[in-house]
Amino acid sequence: MSDITTSSSLKHDLNENPDGLDFSSLPPIFVLATHLELDALHQIEEDLVKRGARLTYDISEARLVLGRIGQKKRAALELRSRGVWTEEVPVSAAPLRTSPERPVKRRRVDGVQPGKQPVAQLEDIDLGTETEGEEDGMRSLHDTRGHLRRPRSISPDRASVASTPSLTSSVATALEDHEQGDLVTVAKLDWFSEVLRTGTLVSLDPFVVYRGRRTPQPASEASADKSKGILERAKHDAMARPAAPPPTSRFASRRSREPHDGPSSQGHPPKLYRQTTSENDEEVPLPPPPDWVKNRAMYACMRSAPLHPPNEAFILQLVKIRKIRELTLDEIGVRAYSTSIAALAAYPYQIRRPSEILTLPGCDSKIAALFAEFKASEHGTLAAAAALDTDPVLKTLHLFWNIWGVGAKTARDFYYKRQWRDLDDIIEHGWDSLSRVQQIGLKYYDEFLQGVPRPETEAIAATITRHANRVRPHAAYDGRGVECIIVGGYRRGKELSGDVDLILSHRDESVTKNLVVDLVASLEADGWITHTLALHMTISHREQQPLPFHGDDTGRHFDTLDKALVVWQDPHFEDDGETAAEDGGEPQPPEGHERQRRKRNPNIHRRVDIIISPWRTVGCAVLGWSGDTTFERDLRRYAKKAHGWKFDSSGVRERTSGGQVIDLERGGATWEERERLVLEGLGVGWRPPQERCTR
Repeated sequence: MSDITTSSSLKHDLNENPDGLDFSSLPPIFVLATHLELDALHQIEEDLVKRGARLTYDISEARLVLGRIGQKKRAALELRSRGVWTEEVPVSAAPLRTSPERPVKRRRVDGVQPGKQPVAQLEDIDLGTETEGEEDGMRSLHDTRGHLRRPRSISPDRASVASTPSLTSSVATALEDHEQGDLVTVAKLDWFSEVLRTGTLVSLDPFVVYRGRRTPQPASEASADKSKGILERAKHDAMARPAAPPPTSRFASRRSREPHDGPSSQGHPPKLYRQTTSENDEEVPLPPPPDWVKNRAMYACMRSAPLHPPNEAFILQLVKIRKIRELTLDEIGVRAYSTSIAALAAYPYQIRRPSEILTLPGCDSKIAALFAEFKASEHGTLAAAAALDTDPVLKTLHLFWNIWGVGAKTARDFYYKRQWRDLDDIIEHGWDSLSRVQQIGLKYYDEFLQGVPRPETEAIAATITRHANRVRPHAAYDGRGVECIIVGGYRRGKELSGDVDLILSHRDESVTKNLVVDLVASLEADGWITHTLALHMTISHREQQPLPFHGDDTGRHFDTLDKALVVWQDPHFEDDGETAAEDGGEPQPPEGHERQRRKRNPNIHRRVDIIISPWRTVGCAVLGWSGDTTFERDLRRYAKKAHGWKFDSSGVRERTSGGQVIDLERGGATWEERERLVLEGLGVGWRPPQERCTR
C-alpha cells in the first residue's frame, strides 16, 4: 500500500506547475550528467517535467542540451561521446531570434529571491588525506590530494534578463529552426537556474556554449561499431544478457544507462556468463584444483602467485579494466577486480573454459563472461579494456594520473574542473597552481615512466649503502655495518621496476636513529639526489619505539617508519671539463682548475624510496614492502580477522588489550629469518617474494 501511495504522490508532484512557467513549446531537452551529483540531476529533470518540458533521455532526439560546461570543445566532445556528431555552425548561420522588445541593461545578480530554489552546483574541497584504507590497502604513494563534493547555490555574475513575461513566446521562437532542422544547441545549465530564480524569460544567448549541425558518423567509427556487433553475435552461445531489474524511477532508469560525471568511459556492463551443455561434454577433464581452490581460501596472502602466471594475457586485460575503475573513482570495482586478478594469478593451470573460472574464490560470472569474450576475440582483447587506450577522456585521465604526485581525484579535477586536455595545458595554464611535488613529477614525466633495470637498481643500492656506512662509521663494529635490502618489484623478480625501494637497518638502534637525515645530506652533497620529495622522521622522534595501536588509528594508513622519497640521478658522465679516473673511480677535475660542467648531465632521473627500519621490526618492514598491493591488503585483513591484530611495515600491534606491540621476530639472527618468523607468526606460512605477485 505504501508503494502505491509513494508512486501516486510522485506523479502528482511531477504534474504540478509551481510557478506557472510553461516549457511545453520548447524543443526536446537533454540534461548532461557531467559535474552533477545524481540527486541534483534528478531534481533538475523533475523541475523541467513539472513545467511541461519535453525531457528526452535519448540525446539523438534533443535539440536543446543543458549542462554544467563552458567551452565549445567540451560541448562537442560531450555530444560526440554520446554518438551525436556535429560541425559547428556560426552564429550568423543560425541566429537565435529573441523577443523584439528592447534589450535590458545587464545587472549583477548577487542573491536569490525568497521562495526560489537555486540549482545545486558542485564545489570541490581539498583535503590532505591519504588514499589507502587500513583494511583494503588501497594505497597510492603519489596521490597527494583528495576532494569532497558538496552542493552550493549559484547565481551567474552577469545575465541578460528580459522583461517579457511569457517564456515560450520568445525562447521557443528562438529555437524553432532547431525543432524543424538538424541543429542542436548546447547551453549552460545556469540559464534554467536564472529562469527559475526570476520567474520570467531570460535570454538564452549569453548562455549558449555551442551550436552545431548534425553530421553522419565517420566511416572509421561506423566500421568499428559494425565489427563490434559481429563479435557480439559470434559470442552469443557463450554469453547471455541478464534481465535488468525494474528501475526505481524513470530518472534512475535513464541514468543507469549513462555513467555519472563524464562521457562513456565505463562502457557497457559485461554480459553474465551462462554455462553451456557443450562445456560439460568435453572429453578432456579439468586438472585437479589446488588446495586453496578446494578450501575456498579468500585471502591472497594464503596462496602463491608467480610473476608470470599461465593466464597472464587475460590478467593484463583485467588490470586495464581495473585501472579504468580507479580513474572513475569506483573503489568497490577496484577491490572486486583486484580480488579476481589475485585468484587468477595464483591459478597454476591455463584456463580452457569459462566455467573453470567460476570455481576460483573471488571470481564470478562477470569474470567468466569476460574470459569468454577474451577467448572469442581475434587478438585476445576485451572491449572494456580497450577503452583505456581509445576513449579520449580515459586517455587524458590516465595521462594526468601518470604524473608523480597526481592521483585519480586530482586527474579528474584537472580534466573536468580546470578543463585541461594535455600536459602542455597544465604547464601553460596551471604551473603555478601545482604543488612542488607535482611540478617535479611533470618535469621528469617521461623519465619516471621508464623502468629501472635490475643492474641499475643494484648500483643505486650499493651507492646508498656506501654513504650510509660513511655517515655511521662506527656501525661496522659488528662486521656487517648498515645493511641494505632491495625490496619492491625488484625482490619479486621484475626485470624493470617503476622505482627503487630500499630498506636500511642495523642491530644497534643508535645507528638507525636520524640516519635518514644524515644519509640524504651526504647523497645530496655528492650530487646523487637532485630533489627530496618527502622526508619523514616519525620513528626517530619516537626514540625507535614501535607505535602502539590506538583505536581505529585514524590517519595512520601506511606505516610510521623514517623514510625519504627522492629523485636520483647519477652525477658522473663524460664531460670536456673533467678528467676520467684511471682506476675506474669517480672522475676528477683537471689539476689546478675547478671542475666545471660544459654540458648538461644526460643521465636519467629515477624515483628512489629510502626506508629506515629499527632491527626489532625489520622483518615486518621487509614483508610490508615486498608484496604486491593485493597481497599486502589481504595480509592486513587476515591479521585482523584471524588474530585481532594490526599489521603494517612498522610492526604488529593488538587491537584490544591496550594495543600493545607484539614481537613476532624474537630470535631471528638475520633479516631473512625475521621476515619468515613474522609470516609464520601471523599463521600465513612462508612464501618467497617471487610468489607474492598478485598484480
